[in-house]
Amino acid sequence: MASLMTSAEKSALNSVMNSVHDTFSRLITVYKDAAQTVTTQSTSFNSIYGNAGATTSITYTPQSSQIYAAILYARRFDEDYFADQQDSQLKIKMQEGRIRVKIKASDYSTVKDGKRFEFDSQQFFRDSDFRAHGLFDVQFYTFYVKSSQ
Repeated sequence: MASLMTSAEKSALNSVMNSVHDTFSRLITVYKDAAQTVTTQSTSFNSIYGNAGATTSITYTPQSSQIYAAILYARRFDEDYFADQQDSQLKIKMQEGRIRVKIKASDYSTVKDGKRFEFDSQQFFRDSDFRAHGLFDVQFYTFYVKSSQ
């Protein structure tokens, strides 16, 4: 099927979308579950049969990384923002306090296992699944977070 745009035009538009994201994004910290390292005092330790006096120690190493994300704080939804439309059958109620976070597709592998997020001197947890989107292919992922307080 013929396209209305050339691949060069599509590439230029994707570049513009990346530039917009880079302009409005800021640094956030992603915290994952701590990595566990199990060490034993003796090489002859057998966890199935047990050895008297042999001990196992577990060391937890915190895992965090920083990425750039665009953050959208939603307005207050005290009033019936969606439900006050005349003849609307949906009557959608948005949950107050949810914040949309938009990341680049290249950062998805870093964020997908994230448990907590920190930005603006606050801690948040993920409150939705990831949604992929872009103009012509998957360029970005969005998800919602909610304050942990």
